[in-house]
Amino acid sequence: MGYRELVEYIRAREKELVVFNAPEASSLERQLGEFFETQNVRIYAEETAASGPEVAVLSIGERVLAVVSLSILEELLADVPTGSDDIGFADKRYEDVLTHLKETTFTSTEPQQLLYASREIEDRARRVGTGTIHAGFQKLSTVATQEPIYSDLASRGVTVHAYGVPDVPAPNLGDGQVHPIDSEELARAWFVVFDGGGETRQKSALLAYKQAENNFYGIWSYDPRIVDRAQEYLEQKQRESLGTVDGHHR
Repeated sequence: MGYRELVEYIRAREKELVVFNAPEASSLERQLGEFFETQNVRIYAEETAASGPEVAVLSIGERVLAVVSLSILEELLADVPTGSDDIGFADKRYEDVLTHLKETTFTSTEPQQLLYASREIEDRARRVGTGTIHAGFQKLSTVATQEPIYSDLASRGVTVHAYGVPDVPAPNLGDGQVHPIDSEELARAWFVVFDGGGETRQKSALLAYKQAENNFYGIWSYDPRIVDRAQEYLEQKQRESLGTVDGHHR
């Protein structure tokens, strides 16, 4: 499975939350869309026959995960503090729907959100101080702009592998290794994958690909299975690469 195929596989597992028979003036569909913006769930509204039930149905593919009344969803939104996107609060009243929406994998097309996710993963590696991190930023010239972050990680004991199309000489990442890879696939890729340093709960990955100039689609995940699959793919690419550069020799 290739890089983009992996991202699309996760994208294909998007859930659907269908809002049935919301009152005409209701803004529930919009509010839910904002609340679950990064939760890998698509929200839309539908009407059924007259006097149909006001419910929302959460499903993935053909499998129904939960059916909940719209009044419960309205209460859920009202209970969330203004400006919060936290769905981690515990309340049995909302358990049916929240159990399936407490995701470990998230999606976004916002570069700032993807950047935030990558920084969070780098910070995890920094705190753990061991393990392996793989990072790619399309081109080696972009890798060079990340030199302070990845040199620091390498100096703290994290094994660093950075990847990019060789548009400039490989930057010096101290003890980190740079892999110039002339690959169209990786030329469109932005990724940060941390193996957790032996701690499963620290495993994390950002995987994004460039759709157009300054336009990315990406996922970030704390699901160990997804992180492991991404790492296996990158290790394969690393073995295929012809050039590896560290901070001391070429």
